[in-house]
Amino acid sequence: MIIIVRKILFPEDANLILTDVIPKHYFNLHMGTSIRNLQELADALEIMDENTFKHHVTKDKNDFSNWVKDVVCDIDLSKELLKAKTREEALKIMKKRIGKLDKLQRSYCPKEQLRCCVMEFFYGLAIGILLGLIIAAIRAGLG
Repeated sequence: MIIIVRKILFPEDANLILTDVIPKHYFNLHMGTSIRNLQELADALEIMDENTFKHHVTKDKNDFSNWVKDVVCDIDLSKELLKAKTREEALKIMKKRIGKLDKLQRSYCPKEQLRCCVMEFFYGLAIGILLGLIIAAIRAGLG
């Protein structure tokens, strides 16, 4: 389990937070639905009845906040969900966080992909220099 405690999130953090959790850590709602990721939790909050919400969020507990903290490892979202007293508030918090993470995730560039791009750049640069030298030598020989 990776717990992200940075003040600033990086694209790879967003990618980890938004992906599905492993099956044994799915969140099982009182109404019988299994939740695999934050988007599915937001979707469930949108259609959930009040009894189901009140089963998971009481004065003494907040199952959603606990799952987000302990399984998804998004401490900031977990703290925000603790403040939500209604299903609508929780949904609003979820949508805002998912939007922010999604935007950040779209800027994600894996290290392997970046390494590949850098190598292609240097190969292109070397070929360009070599061709430039050949053309310069040919022009010098013709002149």
